[in-house]
Amino acid sequence: MEALSLLSDTDLLTRLPELVLVEREAMADVIEHLVEVERRRLYLEQACSSLFTYCRDRLGYPEDSATKRARVAKLSLRFPRALQELRNGAIHLTGLFLLSSHLTEENAEALLSEARGKTRCEIELLIAGWFPRPDVASKVQPLGESAAGNGTGTSGPPAAFGPSAQLTCSGAGDASLSRLKPLSAERYRIEFTASAEFRAKLEQARNLSSHSVPSGDLAAVLERALDELIDRELKRRIGSDKPRKRRKLQPGSRHVPLEVAGQVWKRDGAQCSFVDAEGRRCTERRFLTLEHRVPFALGGLPTVENICLFCKAHNAHTAREVFGEDFIAEKRAERDKPAPTPPESPPKPDVFAKAQAALCNMDFRQRDVKLVLAVLRREQPDLEIAPLLRAALGLLTP
Repeated sequence: MEALSLLSDTDLLTRLPELVLVEREAMADVIEHLVEVERRRLYLEQACSSLFTYCRDRLGYPEDSATKRARVAKLSLRFPRALQELRNGAIHLTGLFLLSSHLTEENAEALLSEARGKTRCEIELLIAGWFPRPDVASKVQPLGESAAGNGTGTSGPPAAFGPSAQLTCSGAGDASLSRLKPLSAERYRIEFTASAEFRAKLEQARNLSSHSVPSGDLAAVLERALDELIDRELKRRIGSDKPRKRRKLQPGSRHVPLEVAGQVWKRDGAQCSFVDAEGRRCTERRFLTLEHRVPFALGGLPTVENICLFCKAHNAHTAREVFGEDFIAEKRAERDKPAPTPPESPPKPDVFAKAQAALCNMDFRQRDVKLVLAVLRREQPDLEIAPLLRAALGLLTP
């Protein structure tokens, strides 16, 4: 830094563009390396369930930076031109990140060409032109008691949401609009997008819980609902705390007894138990399943010692290590193969046509038969042939 202070203004300004080129090359190199990490799924061996987690936990990027780099690396794996545009400086990292949710095989060439040399705002306008969105959604904004009581229309801080908390409702559930922002050590502002059906359910829940939550506070109502959901899901996965009769294991059954599942969930702390070669454990807590350490296909038993929690990514990773990539690809193809279309059942015979033929063979006039059958079809369309003939004969021979 002291040496820089000795540079002339001209030298300082001359060096900066050169450093920007170096920075751009370094960024492109990082993305190119991440592309290869994604291609080989090397993050799994590092006890990470995704490329994003690897960027955040192993490379030390903040969450926003990790998200951008992981998304652009995956984009470059699908469309190598994206990496070329980044390397030559035609489209910046943020621009590629914005485009990543919209590029397809059909529009990639055109969109990338139009985005070259544009700023972030210009790329946002480009995306808005290609993919127009509906008008700004309506909002449900809970008011504090003081605001509701004085009729001023200004919003006081709701008891559990913090200042200017809001529940944004729209027809499309865009996860990118969800926000969780700490306001203090124990308070959070939560904002997310929900459907009109969610809004209706929320209002119904507030009404039904008006005796237990007289204030109608959104956070209190939602917290009660979450308590019920968590309790139900835990019972489904690990059973209740009540003692249960131990079921005898059936030979050849993959079933994991609830008492075993409960001990495994508590032992593994509701977290993926995969550990890499350096002793680092996967931090994933979503999409967890109970898995056999010694695979069931190889004789593994559903015991506490042999059952563990794996996330979806590490479950597939360990299966590939045991059975091989070809076996997994074959099973995935079987899973994704569309179900065979059931053969079309033969058309149901028209009993009214059969009845018409039979009655005409009995020498009834065709005009009278059609008139009687039309009345019966309108009044009793589901009649079978025998009762239909009896009813028709009753009308034709009163």
